[in-house]
Amino acid sequence: MVTLRLKVDNRKISEAEWVISRKGDPGLNGPAGGNGVTMAGRGAAPRGGGGPGTVRDCTSGLETINIQNVAARRFPVVDEEAGVVLAMAVFIRKPGTTTRRNMFGEWFFLENHKTRAIYATLFYPPPEMPVPNWPPYDGNWPLPASLNNGASR
Repeated sequence: MVTLRLKVDNRKISEAEWVISRKGDPGLNGPAGGNGVTMAGRGAAPRGGGGPGTVRDCTSGLETINIQNVAARRFPVVDEEAGVVLAMAVFIRKPGTTTRRNMFGEWFFLENHKTRAIYATLFYPPPEMPVPNWPPYDGNWPLPASLNNGASR
């Protein structure tokens, strides 16, 4: 799966950035995980109780999300007419955890002022990889030692 953003100036690509999730890439806690998981709504696997057919909302499981900071948060695409928003950011985990940071791109599709669907691409970089790695860094990298969760400068 891939989230791709292109900027075109004078009919030429002037910027390109992408988040790629490949089958077998490390997941949240290191080992390879599957792709294409329904996280909320009908068809989502229940967490912490609930049986088949349980509808889970976007707030389910937040007690274990383990996020200290959301870095490099951007909204490079906001199309009000089409009802589409692209959000990109990096989740920085709490100190002392082995849970990896993750960079993500999320496409939000809105209908009648409500979220109809969200599609996300997640990448869990190794601790030594500078993420985000696009200039200008605008203070997003390198992160302060208190937030870098073991990442090198």
